Amino acid sequence: MAVFALVERLAPLIEKEVNLLLESKKEVENLTGKLKKIQEVLKDAERTGVTDSKVKFWLKELQDVSYEMDDALDEWQTANLQLQIEGSEEVSDPREKVLSFIQSLCLCFKNVVGRRETNLKIKGLIEKLDSIDQKKDEFGFLPSGGHNFQEFKPFESTSFVNSANVHGRNIDKEHLIQKLLSEGGIGVEIVSLVGTGGVGKTTLAQLAFNDPEVKQHFELKLWICVSDPFNPIEIAKSVLEAIEKNSSDKSSSNISILQMVLERVENSISKKRFLIVLDDMWNVDDMKWEPLKNSLQGAPGSRILATTRSDEVVRVIGTNRRQSVGLLSPDDCWSLLSGIAFSGRSEEECEKLEGIGREISTKCKGLPLAAKIMGSLLRLKDSVRQWRYVLESPLWQLKVAEEKLFPHLYLSYNDLSPELKCCFSSCIIYLKDTLIHLDDLIMLWMAHGYLGSSGNVDSMQGMGLELFENLAMRSFFQELEKDKYDESKISCKMHDIMHDFVTYLSEDDYCLILYGGVEIMNCDIGKVRTFCARNVSQESLPLNPFSCLKCVRVLIASDCGLEELPQEIGKLIHLRYLDLSSNPIRGLPETLCDLYNLQTLDLRSCDDLSALPQGIYKLINLRHLLFEGWSMNSIPQGLERLTGLWILSCFKAGRGSSKLGYLRNLNELRGYLQLILDDLTELEDLVDAEKAEFKNKIYIRELNIIFNGKVRADVLEALQPPPKLQSLRLSGNDGTQFPEWITTSLNYLRVLSFSFFNNCSSLPPLGKLPMLEELRISFMDGLKYVGNEFLGIMETIQEPPNAGPAFPKLRILGIEYCVSWEKWEDITGDEKDHLLIMPCLRELEIIGCNRLKALPHYLLSSLEYLTVEDSSCLASLYGDRTGDEWDKISHIPHIYVI
Repeated sequence: MAVFALVERLAPLIEKEVNLLLESKKEVENLTGKLKKIQEVLKDAERTGVTDSKVKFWLKELQDVSYEMDDALDEWQTANLQLQIEGSEEVSDPREKVLSFIQSLCLCFKNVVGRRETNLKIKGLIEKLDSIDQKKDEFGFLPSGGHNFQEFKPFESTSFVNSANVHGRNIDKEHLIQKLLSEGGIGVEIVSLVGTGGVGKTTLAQLAFNDPEVKQHFELKLWICVSDPFNPIEIAKSVLEAIEKNSSDKSSSNISILQMVLERVENSISKKRFLIVLDDMWNVDDMKWEPLKNSLQGAPGSRILATTRSDEVVRVIGTNRRQSVGLLSPDDCWSLLSGIAFSGRSEEECEKLEGIGREISTKCKGLPLAAKIMGSLLRLKDSVRQWRYVLESPLWQLKVAEEKLFPHLYLSYNDLSPELKCCFSSCIIYLKDTLIHLDDLIMLWMAHGYLGSSGNVDSMQGMGLELFENLAMRSFFQELEKDKYDESKISCKMHDIMHDFVTYLSEDDYCLILYGGVEIMNCDIGKVRTFCARNVSQESLPLNPFSCLKCVRVLIASDCGLEELPQEIGKLIHLRYLDLSSNPIRGLPETLCDLYNLQTLDLRSCDDLSALPQGIYKLINLRHLLFEGWSMNSIPQGLERLTGLWILSCFKAGRGSSKLGYLRNLNELRGYLQLILDDLTELEDLVDAEKAEFKNKIYIRELNIIFNGKVRADVLEALQPPPKLQSLRLSGNDGTQFPEWITTSLNYLRVLSFSFFNNCSSLPPLGKLPMLEELRISFMDGLKYVGNEFLGIMETIQEPPNAGPAFPKLRILGIEYCVSWEKWEDITGDEKDHLLIMPCLRELEIIGCNRLKALPHYLLSSLEYLTVEDSSCLASLYGDRTGDEWDKISHIPHIYVI
């Protein structure tokens, strides 16, 4: 963890809380003063500590003291929270009131004792901080982010390249040259090459720079290594020096005023068609960039080619054409590695080592820099045993990675803010090649305190998204995927080598990581703040981790065969994030409810768990409660007191289950909610449904309602969702009609799916939904006929001038296994010429509808994909690909009749 971020987060907390704990105001001022002085030099200290072992040890001491202080204050705050929670419990029985009064007195006494203990702890920590503060002056750190750090400065690049040693970049080179030579456009165009460190951006730029066609095209070609910090005067001088190298005027080095330098640059290149490569651009201040950019104005066709690791730079410099530089294919990666590793070896040696070499090549995961470094390492090793050692050693433990590979990645890491460094380091809990979901990351970052402590969900979610996008723009994540309907649902992966790098960085972060019984990271279990065990047997877990992990904030014990939790779980008072998913747990101890700081409780795939503990209401900081609801038959009424709950993944209501009314006050719920409704046939069920006030849950965006029994029609009407719902799935209703609110109040709905509505013989007027993009209908046994009322424009058919579009945004329509469906009414006569129906429809799937005889013509005009599967009448109509019916659909690019 970045110590700077820890101290920065701790400082205001200390100033606020320590005032309550220390008797002397002078002591408080002394403590906060020391922390502020240390803060001033921490950025420089963290940079220097990467290569200086003494500084690294000093930072470790500071981290330990900071963690101890954080723990002490957390204990103090938790004691106050306990007093607040247990003092607010309602008691009606007189005897229980007396007992409650005695317990309150005990708590108050305990709180006084706890305050005294915390007071002594903090005084002891102040003494440790004195020693640390005195040592800092020995290192000569520079304040306010200035630094004397040189070891990890990038090498200055040049334009020279040996193309014979470059593999797998021919297509990339062609695309880049095309961008550089293309005609059109006004003024100088900027082309950006973007990719992670070591992926080959500079090499690709060198290939294009030295291409004969490029050389002939540009009158002036300049290569400038920019690096960090961005200095417009130095860049401008480099331009002048390159232009004037054959000139008698060598005075550019003496110019120091930006205006004068830029004027000379403009005069020197204004009439020339130039190519200027700005290699390795980092953070660019647009106030500095704009004057330089304005001076670089040449003849039509001039280009500026920038290489960078950050999309933020791409935006700031005003890129006209962007090109991502991707990873090498496995074969190209092997060609690069083997070309170096096998240099000078006999054919016999190469054959002997090739098998292991190819396996080592896969560790590089297509990163050219890694392939070069591993090739150089293997070139010096001759035996199969030595090559196998390299193969079997984790990359982050190899000296060559530490000395030659990680420094290049560290340049990107060092460019991050302290908060971003922490967020990146926290990703150590994910196994290589694991899909990482943004929602899970935000929960994790919140547990560590990286998103502040405001408690405001929108502020914290927004900050989490911003931090993620910053990391993604700097190429720390790859394979980013956004949900096609909800951009907040993002998933990504981390490159294996980036994962090795984060493991290397996290050696001293008090993480204990176990995967499948293999220990990835290890440290003193009593100081562990992040514990992660996935797919680990109980026998392989550390001895009773639930009692030893005194300082843990994040505890993940997923798929570990746990059948029960020990009572000691309640002693982990610092715990914020608890993941017990995929365990055969049968019950949860009431002591779990003593975790007053808990924010996330993940019980997904705990299929044997049927109830939550009765004291759930005490978890007042709980924000994410995740579980599947089929087995969860009992959710205590106390749930309704958790008004700060943001995510409740599932809720089961009905006979023998919970009551819908428990949801009444949970108006902060957001994201996804699954409702499982058992028998709700009584009048009291209607009252309960109305009490839930579902339409007030304005932040819920996805709702999945599963009918697991009979439900009154008026109960379903009472469950009217919030108006801004974007996705709705309904399944298993045995009623004869759909709720009216489907077409009257869901004007933001984008995805709609319903299935097993077996007693419904018609479809509602869904064409009225103005934003609907995807509609799925399946397993409606009672459906025989779909009329034009489905379009929702029947009134306009009678009055053509008032006709509006039906399904104006619909892109995907899928209807499956409606086994009785025979006819889909078409629009005929004059109406078909003035009615606009499904103008955006691109994909149509009809599956398992054997009796359907024809498709209406209004579906076919804009289609790009038509799938007809297991539907015999339609298959015979379109299957032979001849005749009039085939002519009606032959314009569709992709047709699948199966």
